[in-house]
Amino acid sequence: MGAMKTNSMERACRSLLSEWCRSLGRLQIKDQENRELDGAIYCPACHRIHGRCFEAMYPFLYMAHWEEPDQKKEWIDAADRLFQWAQANVSQPDGSFLNDTDSEWKGTTVFNAIQLADCLWFHGSILPEEMKKAWSSRLKKAADFLCDFKELEGNNINYPVSNGLALLECSMVLQEPYYAEKAKQWIKYAKTMFTENGLVFGEGVPRDEKSPGGCLSVDIGYNVEETLPSMALYGWLAGDEEIKALAEKSLRSHLDFMLEDGGWDNSFGTRNFKWTYWGSRTSDGCAIGYLLYREDHPEFAEGARRNLRLLQNCTTGGLLAGGPHYESAGQDCCVHHTFTHGKVAAGILDRKLYQGLEETEKGREAVLPRQRSQGTKHYREINTWLVSRKDITSTITAYDWEYLPGGHVSGGTLSLLHHSKAGLLFCAGMGEYSRKEPANMQLPKGVRHQCLALRIQEEQEGISYSSIYENQACIEEEDGWIRAKGTLKDQNHCPLEGAAYVLRYRIREKGMDLEGNFLRGKLILPLISSGKEKICLPGEGEERRLSPEEALLIYRNGCIIKLQADCGLVLPYGKERIFNLVPGLEAIRIEGEPTEGRICLRVEVLGDTETAVTRIGYTV
Repeated sequence: MGAMKTNSMERACRSLLSEWCRSLGRLQIKDQENRELDGAIYCPACHRIHGRCFEAMYPFLYMAHWEEPDQKKEWIDAADRLFQWAQANVSQPDGSFLNDTDSEWKGTTVFNAIQLADCLWFHGSILPEEMKKAWSSRLKKAADFLCDFKELEGNNINYPVSNGLALLECSMVLQEPYYAEKAKQWIKYAKTMFTENGLVFGEGVPRDEKSPGGCLSVDIGYNVEETLPSMALYGWLAGDEEIKALAEKSLRSHLDFMLEDGGWDNSFGTRNFKWTYWGSRTSDGCAIGYLLYREDHPEFAEGARRNLRLLQNCTTGGLLAGGPHYESAGQDCCVHHTFTHGKVAAGILDRKLYQGLEETEKGREAVLPRQRSQGTKHYREINTWLVSRKDITSTITAYDWEYLPGGHVSGGTLSLLHHSKAGLLFCAGMGEYSRKEPANMQLPKGVRHQCLALRIQEEQEGISYSSIYENQACIEEEDGWIRAKGTLKDQNHCPLEGAAYVLRYRIREKGMDLEGNFLRGKLILPLISSGKEKICLPGEGEERRLSPEEALLIYRNGCIIKLQADCGLVLPYGKERIFNLVPGLEAIRIEGEPTEGRICLRVEVLGDTETAVTRIGYTV
């Protein structure tokens, strides 16, 4: 997809929404006598019905109102079937909705209420009177429940903030000032949940509790796709200048973690077990929040453009995949991503947030902050470093706020390395994939599902000891290098005797140098690479070995990615890729063992393919 021109965002949103809704419509269960099934949307990836699938009501109504005038009744009926299914299966007598039919969690009533309010606010005029009355009555019950739902007060920060927006919208739709007053009481939680660098904290409870290393609970995915958009929209709808300004400042701070292709760097986030490269598995999306400020911040509009472009590129078979490589890895698409992000596409169109965007030509897009920044920035609240050198940007983390054992990586791990043209080189997901929320996390299908983190690892008696589990790493910057020192530990942070390590990274304009000093374990390097890419390796067979004189080459986007080590390398699966659902990427597993306790390697991106091939002496 090329650079967007005038109103191209409108066209892109309409096209994407139409594709998503048609696919969801095909998966809707119809004309069944069983009320547990009739009207729901079946998920082909999870082989179940997700309790929040009725949130597709809002995108369906957009289709009825604007896109398909000759099929208006069909789309309205599809939305009402979803409503009726929810009433029969997840609606509760106290006014709440359950997150799933097998779940007792009622907090997602917040998001159910927002979408139902949007249905009535933007599209109530096309609904039959009895249907509108029934939906309004149900919205009132949800609003009454949310006014005093105490469990949200101490929960992850996205819930109380989004409840402020939910009750404000209920007040607008139902013409009930009481809900607006209650909304003010909930949105106040947003005012004190910002770090020194403007990041939202509180995605982890207790929300203000610090880790042993002094870190706060921060998750980029939930912040940009749920908390900040809810906060920003509340500020705009309520005319609350303080909230608008706070959201604006924090949205700018979070933009430092957007990559050039619209992906989000959440390689260290507390809840990265739900991280997808474009956001987070069950949240709504970042675009509305950023587009609200589009007139004053060209980079906000550009961030929204690029993220929407990424969503389009990750759509396969009409559904939004949970990451860039799901299709090449043969993974099905969970419908949850599609019906939640469908709400954002519809919201952009209904609120006309594409208006006023100037034409942009290729090469003239606004530059994102992470592209502009050069040098090193340390975020103390997450004990994480962002290092940028021209075309290369990287993330090195020793973050120790733990949401679940084996979740995000720590230990001074290079959790992300990205090139402006070649894209991702390294990208860590979870330390060990575990389904913290089984109903919201897929099972891998027919792949070598392995950790994607660059790490030192040793296996002892069936226990994995790794640098990514080191929760007390010492990090320092020296002569252009970032130096991490620690000990290999298991998931419970118990150390392995005699397993101290030092990792040193030097980020360069076209790549990275890495030095490792350790006596136990081996260095594991999952180099990001889709199964569709062409790679060059010497030798034949499954396992491949590279001598110090030999390099691995990957051809991507007119570039060559080259990796070479002084001690030689082993590729245990040859060209076969490993994969991880978090954040949805394939990689080539590479292993290296130190010589006399030391290993050095270099990864670099070389010019255009023809020039680079000539330089190296390889032929394609």
